[in-house]
Amino acid sequence: MNIEMIRERFGPAIEEITEQCEVTEGFVDKDLFRVYLATVWGNAVLDPGQSGLSESDLPALHDFLNEEVAKLLGHDETVTSIYEYFETKAGEEAMERLSVGARHREFITYFARLMRASADLPLS
Repeated sequence: MNIEMIRERFGPAIEEITEQCEVTEGFVDKDLFRVYLATVWGNAVLDPGQSGLSESDLPALHDFLNEEVAKLLGHDETVTSIYEYFETKAGEEAMERLSVGARHREFITYFARLMRASADLPLS
């Protein structure tokens, strides 16, 4: 699946997520958006088929999510930086403020550790 197909399939879901995160018109709770995006990516990686994807579609989904993250959080933000954020004190406090359940929090921090570990691996 190319990125255009990913945009068509996942665009409405991202729009709905953004609306769910809207506090007032034009103002979005960025931490809540981060939780949703981290969850979307984590679920897609764990079970691509559940999202109607194959493993080979994951790079296109990642690129699409990075575009959406950059639109809302800024051009220096990515899916990876969202996970990095959740490993910080501010990220932990955000999950607490949002009342993210313990299992959900562990899911997010598990993926944060995986992404950090994969970034530390030498390129072959």
